Amino acid sequence: MAPTRQNGVYRSNRVALAVFTSVIFLVQSSTLAAPGDDTQSHDDVNRVDDDDDGNGDDKQRMTSNVASSLYVRSDTDGTTIIAPRVRFRQDFGRTGLDFTYTADVWTSASVDIRTAASASVSEDRHELGLAVDHEHDAWTFAAAYRFSTEHDYTAHGPSLSAAWEGLARNVRLEGRASLSSDQVGRAGDPEFLRPLRSVALWFGYTQVLGRGTLLQLAGEQRTSAGYQASPYRWVGLGGPVTCSGQTPLCVPEVVPTRRFRYAVAARARQSFARWGSLGLDYRYYIDSWRLQSHTLGADLRFVPRASLLLELGYRAYFQGAAWFYQSSYSVNPRGGFVTRDRELSPMSDHEIAALARWTHVFTRRRVELGVGLRLAGAVYDYNDFPGLSRVFAGEATLNLQLGTF
Repeated sequence: MAPTRQNGVYRSNRVALAVFTSVIFLVQSSTLAAPGDDTQSHDDVNRVDDDDDGNGDDKQRMTSNVASSLYVRSDTDGTTIIAPRVRFRQDFGRTGLDFTYTADVWTSASVDIRTAASASVSEDRHELGLAVDHEHDAWTFAAAYRFSTEHDYTAHGPSLSAAWEGLARNVRLEGRASLSSDQVGRAGDPEFLRPLRSVALWFGYTQVLGRGTLLQLAGEQRTSAGYQASPYRWVGLGGPVTCSGQTPLCVPEVVPTRRFRYAVAARARQSFARWGSLGLDYRYYIDSWRLQSHTLGADLRFVPRASLLLELGYRAYFQGAAWFYQSSYSVNPRGGFVTRDRELSPMSDHEIAALARWTHVFTRRRVELGVGLRLAGAVYDYNDFPGLSRVFAGEATLNLQLGTF
């Protein structure tokens, strides 16, 4: 969905997405793997030359998978994020259990913090996730629950999903629904507690169009109701929006309590023989705050040998402003809404990333080992945000995977 922020510090879904994308490369492969990847899921490994009784019936075989990652991000606005993640999966035939733990430790002296008269802020977040999935014929059903906490923010909620594969596994339909119940607090003020509730729906359609060609279409809708401002952000009225000594009046940030988000996306991938593939994707987003964005991406994957994957990718993001965002406000702002959230301002960013992944299957020991490294650099441009015009950021993610089958 659209970028989000907490406590006046730049923490966007794009960062979370970078973590998730790099981690998932080393987790069990999708049943509809992209052409040209030459990857094998654990089920694929079990079906190839590894069945002791020779009858090919391995549905009851138990497999285990442990994956961990370390994500580090630093930018020129004084923000550093360190996010370790551990995932354990246990398969019992057609049923699987997933457990994940994620920590998010960050320190910031960004422009948002400085304008709040603080030198720097440090905070850590902990998240636990539990999921179960079950395969029945062509269907896969899953249920999950997550709990996330930090000293001034708590979130938890369930999700349900279902997927169907048909036409010789050339078509995949899937959907997911999730709920989230959040509690927003403020450090040093135990009386400040504000609720936020969200409901999200996601649908996806994947089609194998031909030998080596894959197309995926997806749509998402999210509804949020409750407190969606930052309890730490103040906005200047009738003068500099940064609440300097020349500002006649400073007030807490106020934004609408309801937000309806919509997004559609398309992705295509074309393989080239068996040595690689090219992927293109596009995403359009719009919400009830009249914020619109366009995301374009392209990546080129090389598979020099079956155990090695190399990828080079580029992403561009362009965003307009929310209807109530202004770089300066009068003493009587329109609608009574005021914000100094950079992620509601017009902005764009460009990212270049490189990834390398190595996997090896020790057939006799029934063990699969994987190592991956992703490096990325990005530049963020803010066209109408006082006090900040450009930020450079660097990211690195190290992944390790160990699986048994």
